[in-house]
This record gives sequence, structure tokens and C-alpha cells, in this order.
Amino acid sequence: MRRLARALGLTLLLLGAAAAIAEVLTLVASGGTSRVSLGAVWYALSANSLVGFQAAVERGPGELAGRLFVDLLALPAWLVLGLLGFVLRFLGRGERRGPG
Repeated sequence: MRRLARALGLTLLLLGAAAAIAEVLTLVASGGTSRVSLGAVWYALSANSLVGFQAAVERGPGELAGRLFVDLLALPAWLVLGLLGFVLRFLGRGERRGPG
């Protein structure tokens, strides 16, 4: 289980780094006015799943969860992916084995 958490964490960290690079390139190309949000990345990958998931969140847990979901999607992709990757890498670390 720890190996899976570490591998998934590393994958998310790499995706977060790629999203950060994409945001820098987008900022340079647009003159500093455009950001790459998590919602924009999800929409580009699969718009139907984004709409379906958002509808399920708004119907199920309630209005507050829907609002939090929308706020999460507005955050920069590199921030969300990087934080999740860092947390998973941290949780997946093994106990340090020293001498003795």
C-alpha cells in the first residue's frame, strides 16, 4: 500500500510540475493574464466527466459541497496536484531503518 501511495504521489508531483510549466508558458504567451486552473485541465481532458461529477456532488452532499468543489476547481492545477502528490509521498514513506 505504501508503494502505491509513493508511486501515485510521485506521479501527481510530476503532473503538478508539468502544470506549473504550462502555466508559466501560458502566462508568457498571454502577457500575464491567463492561469491554468484545475477545472480547465479537467475540462480539456474530459468535459463530460467533469459535468457529471459536478452534478453528482451538487445533488448528493449538498450546496456547500458543490460550492467547495467549484472553489477547488478554480485553484491552480500545479498547486492542487503538487499538494496531493506531496501528501501521498509523505504518507507512503516507510519507517527509516537505521543500524541496530
